[in-house]
Amino acid sequence: MENNHTELELHELFNNRLNLYQKKKGYRFSVDSILLGSFAADKAHGKLADLGTGVGVLSVILAKSQKVENIIGIEIQKDLADLAEKNILHNKCREKVTITCADVKKIKDVFSAESFDSVITNPPFYELGTGRINSGSENAIARHELKGTISDFLSASSFLLKHGGSFYAVYRPARITDLISEMRKNQIEPKTLQFVHPNENDPANIVLVEGIKGAGTETKILAPFILYEENGKYTEMANSVFKDI
Repeated sequence: MENNHTELELHELFNNRLNLYQKKKGYRFSVDSILLGSFAADKAHGKLADLGTGVGVLSVILAKSQKVENIIGIEIQKDLADLAEKNILHNKCREKVTITCADVKKIKDVFSAESFDSVITNPPFYELGTGRINSGSENAIARHELKGTISDFLSASSFLLKHGGSFYAVYRPARITDLISEMRKNQIEPKTLQFVHPNENDPANIVLVEGIKGAGTETKILAPFILYEENGKYTEMANSVFKDI
């Protein structure tokens, strides 16, 4: 790994149930990935692709699922792919998880069509041209569509998924129309949505989505997920998710 150990710090989360190395400066995962991992944990199954794995947080979480047989984490940034590999080894997931440095736009060169039962992704959610960014930074690549658009991620997901396979994503509500449009364009029908609100009276800032490739048209909207109480502490709903990590 190119980065030396002094540039990393180990985060011990949820009473030491989740331990992950992250860079002190650079890309750092957010609660989005934790919520997505929990959202998918009961339904994701078989062979799973984690598109844009980052530091491997989703792969580590889902490696604990008895329904998931094996996971391939796919990350375009070499430094992050190396760090994900470190986290897989640290969490003793190596028998179940493999990390691959690859570009979602060239996924057909790496994997066979319809070779996965499930796909999960926390894709970049800012369009090109929105905001001022350092185009070479890890954070910019992870959060802006510099190396792959939502269209690229959905096209890759559809290519990888078997008919009837499951798709899971976290995205921003402001672009939910773009996400659903691309899902349907790629034969992935949205089946379940859940909006996440920072507080009870705040608008949603995250949406969790489940889709099924080749499914019929019917979508269920789950009750809103409220993250924080007015006093700033996690809600009972949030704590129930975190205790199962």
